[in-house]
Amino acid sequence: MADSVERVSLTTDPELIDELDAVVEEWGYASRSKAFRDALRLFLTDRHWDDDTDRHHSGSITIVYDHDVPGLNDELLDIQHDNEEVIVSTQHVHFAAHRCLETIVVDGPGGSIRELVHRMESLGGVKQVRFIAV
Repeated sequence: MADSVERVSLTTDPELIDELDAVVEEWGYASRSKAFRDALRLFLTDRHWDDDTDRHHSGSITIVYDHDVPGLNDELLDIQHDNEEVIVSTQHVHFAAHRCLETIVVDGPGGSIRELVHRMESLGGVKQVRFIAV
């Protein structure tokens, strides 16, 4: 942690504070402040990667999709082959009769990763796409 800290005030509903207190206790946080700092860091990382297209990013893209949609598997593979410069590895999991999950580890320019995510999001049959920056 930084040598200096700033005190801030937060106003929120009691239910959210109850949830925070439960996490602090269950996960063994030393304080609400430590839990809040961790949550804030995750929030900021999640929000800023998409805006910072010039910076180098590493992380994973998770896709949930219906593999029975005609042509979808081929489209996803074509997109992955078009982006080999940022894709490190992939893992494919069959969850149910029609539902698959793929995790794609990526490393490269933010703009390339953003384009990859947006191309996959635009496909019919894709239920969810999420990039997690590390």
